[in-house]
Amino acid sequence: MADDLLIGLVTTFRREQGFGVITLEDGRDVKFDASACKTVPDEGALVLARVGPARWGGGLKALHVELHDAPIPVTAAAAQPTLDQQLAMLQGEHLVGALSEHVMAQLVADVFGGQLGDATLIDVIDAFYAQDDARPRHDGYLRHGPSFPHDVAAVLAKIATLVPNASLPHQLAWTRAAPSQQPAEASAKEPAGTLHVRLPDGSERTLDVGSLDDIVFLVNSTLLAAGDPRRLYSLDTGGDWHAYFVLTADRARRLANALPFATPPRAVH
Repeated sequence: MADDLLIGLVTTFRREQGFGVITLEDGRDVKFDASACKTVPDEGALVLARVGPARWGGGLKALHVELHDAPIPVTAAAAQPTLDQQLAMLQGEHLVGALSEHVMAQLVADVFGGQLGDATLIDVIDAFYAQDDARPRHDGYLRHGPSFPHDVAAVLAKIATLVPNASLPHQLAWTRAAPSQQPAEASAKEPAGTLHVRLPDGSERTLDVGSLDDIVFLVNSTLLAAGDPRRLYSLDTGGDWHAYFVLTADRARRLANALPFATPPRAVH
């Protein structure tokens, strides 16, 4: 018999194939099909799921999925959390712990021209993590600019420092795509290159990579297969650069009212 509706977070979703994985608040990972969704969710969305026995292959799956619009109960009159409140939520989860009033004042003076103005949470935390290489490693923060990295192995190595003791893919070969002769609109859809990796179980996989999100998707899939509760959650940066936090599902759920979780475009094949 199916359970009652449970809160979960969509940790992976292959829109092209129509299936993904929801991590429930109790830590269980269950698969779901787009056909079970009232509204097909994006990766990073908070959902309500009714879980029951899978028809094929045994185990459990989500039989019904719907978007959950209120991750933390609030009154109708409650306002969006202020920047100070958002930072307090992060510090309550042991993130940006060194962001004291003194450090904040220094950031405002050095980075924001003396006043925060319209600066968002992602602007502040990105500036904070840029000050010291040890801070992003400690908190599991990954940042990359808009251009695709030339050395994918370096990206995988950096992710490995953010997810210690994890079994992750190992790059065997990376072949950059030849410069496209197509118009800019068409070439933007083409892969940046082909990645060949060895997975922790010893198998090998080759995939076209179009963006950093595809590498993160590969890492998250590997963590899922290994039973590791950690995932890289994408953040909405408001620009063409990428940022992620390494979190467990329960931490991500608690931070849903603070962090701007997002679902950047992906092209996983």
